[in-house]
Amino acid sequence: MITDNLTIETAAVSAETVPSAAGRLLGAHMPTSGGVYKALVSGKAIGCSAVQLFTSSPRQWNSPLIKDADAAAFHKAREETGIEVAVAHDSYLINLAAPTEEVLVKSQNAFRGELDRAEQLKLSWVVTHMGAHLDQGEDEAFERLIASLKHILEATDDAGYNVGIALETTAGQGTGLGWRFEQLGRVLDGVGDHPRLGICLDTCHIFVAGYDIRTEETYEQTFAEFEAAVGIRRLKVIHANDAKKPLGCRVDRHEHIGQGEIGREAFARLVTDPRLLSVPIIIETPESDTMHAVNLALLRSMAAGSGPELNITVHLFGHYTDVLGGVPVELTLPAGATVRDAAALLAARDARLERLAEHCRFAIDEEYAALDAALLDGCTVAALPPMSGG
Repeated sequence: MITDNLTIETAAVSAETVPSAAGRLLGAHMPTSGGVYKALVSGKAIGCSAVQLFTSSPRQWNSPLIKDADAAAFHKAREETGIEVAVAHDSYLINLAAPTEEVLVKSQNAFRGELDRAEQLKLSWVVTHMGAHLDQGEDEAFERLIASLKHILEATDDAGYNVGIALETTAGQGTGLGWRFEQLGRVLDGVGDHPRLGICLDTCHIFVAGYDIRTEETYEQTFAEFEAAVGIRRLKVIHANDAKKPLGCRVDRHEHIGQGEIGREAFARLVTDPRLLSVPIIIETPESDTMHAVNLALLRSMAAGSGPELNITVHLFGHYTDVLGGVPVELTLPAGATVRDAAALLAARDARLERLAEHCRFAIDEEYAALDAALLDGCTVAALPPMSGG
């Protein structure tokens, strides 16, 4: 039993000694509530080596530049966390292929603002969707998109910008552009071989658009098609999301890694593909507050070549005892998972456990353990709130 007299010891294996995931840039889209620097701090807490963020509200047209103090806090957090790779996603309102002059100009101005803020933060890329033709002609829409990109790149070249534009593959919903690799190639060719223009590949989007990556054969076939139409050298960011909907349905619904129609095998292949070693892989999976840590830990374990999963038993004490029926809870997590990952998975099961990680002390096999302590297969974890004998 754990008592108040037991000397507190953290587990010998910490987050720093978990396999390094072979140097892969793995991360998540992180929140910025309280300041843009929070994306880095919260990303570090769940093991990110890269992050994606919004530099402003994704549902408004006009946003101011980042305040100098906020930019300084971001740069300081970057130094302290060691997260060098950070990218942004732009506003959902932007349509650089819009058929009306009013919306097209608003989109161009808003996207320039996205690049302005990203340049302030020294971000690598701003990810953007390729727009939609809105039933006003696909060919004409591509011409408007190409012209918009040329104009924006030229203006920001003149301003000495380093941040690049990453055109995201889409699911093919509605009149959206960019759901076929040939469409991506068409835009890249139209703009020209510009060093600040690349592609963001979303696994859920390409899958529901009809590109199968579930087996070794289909994975290689899909990337051969990508190489032929686009070129892997133009791939700058990857969004790793499983899909709730089936192959080719053209419906964009993200799912947790390994729990959707794509499955684990494809993601294990993705994070160990030597062609993609320098490409940041970012998750945008559901229930981000509780499940980003779990999904990211799974990708890390796959990248490190660890075993696929481990099984643990969790005992809840104090006022948490009856939340999940008053009995020990059996959990399955990816190899390399931490106490924090286990707490996040419990919180995803029941909202009453959402503050478990911040409220409790934890022990692994009767030794007090830090939140970043790595779990071992078959171990027992105790969650001890104040006044529960721990």
